[in-house]
Amino acid sequence: MIRKIKAFTYLKPTTVSEALFLLDQHDGRAKILAGGTDLLIQMKQRTVTPDYVIDIKHVSELDYITYDENEGLKVGALATHRAVASSPVIQDKFRLLAEAAHAVGSVQIRNRGTVAGNLCNASPSADAAPALIALNAQLKLVSSAGERMVAVEEFFAGPFRTKRKDAELLAEIQIPNVPPHSGGAYLWLPKIITSVDETLVGVGAVLAIDDATNKTFVEASIGLGSVAPTPIRARKAGEFLKGKRIEHDLFKRAGEIARTEAMPRSRAEYRSHMIEVFVARALSQAVGRIMQ
Repeated sequence: MIRKIKAFTYLKPTTVSEALFLLDQHDGRAKILAGGTDLLIQMKQRTVTPDYVIDIKHVSELDYITYDENEGLKVGALATHRAVASSPVIQDKFRLLAEAAHAVGSVQIRNRGTVAGNLCNASPSADAAPALIALNAQLKLVSSAGERMVAVEEFFAGPFRTKRKDAELLAEIQIPNVPPHSGGAYLWLPKIITSVDETLVGVGAVLAIDDATNKTFVEASIGLGSVAPTPIRARKAGEFLKGKRIEHDLFKRAGEIARTEAMPRSRAEYRSHMIEVFVARALSQAVGRIMQ
């Protein structure tokens, strides 16, 4: 049931240091608003009732997408799904992340919502998380006490819960360069029938092959969404592929292994079967992109 939003104090910092000061000042009683596509709904439903809302939309130093050949990709906290999906460098070098960002909600949601905010909401069915896990992404959390780095796969503490502390701000997503001779893909299955429905199964995959023979997998990374209490890495499936010669029959077996690593809570039998199908498809698509 949607009710009237509980009264709160609206705060609008213009710098990161000011935002961190406000988080300290209102310890545990404030929520950060970036796009607001999740927070405002939760406030209307009164599942979240902050006394203070800190709107960081005007902190311009957090709005960026940058790429360096040595350091890789950096995505600021205010980069929207639309900005990530349409970024030429992401489409060229981190294609599965662009695909995952495009999978989020509707045009309106992608225009307003941020990738960092999507991660902080910690929905088990978030689309960006499996792609970022497959890409070995790290998150930079900042506070008045300093900063720390957390791997995306370790960021989630449970459904809609993260390991971000009340006084911390997720400032940046860092994605290392993918290995040479690699390809990736993100595929998702909607819960109902339309592309804007919540994701039932999401799979991000990155594969790299030996550049001398083009016949052996040297790296394999698979992220899964909406099939466990949090987004997860299908570690055993990735390890199974590493060192093996490229054969498409391996993808079906990797999907079967990934299925055993998941813990779907509803529609479990169907979800489990779709894990096998979509992992195999994502791996096949990733190899196809390497060979292009």
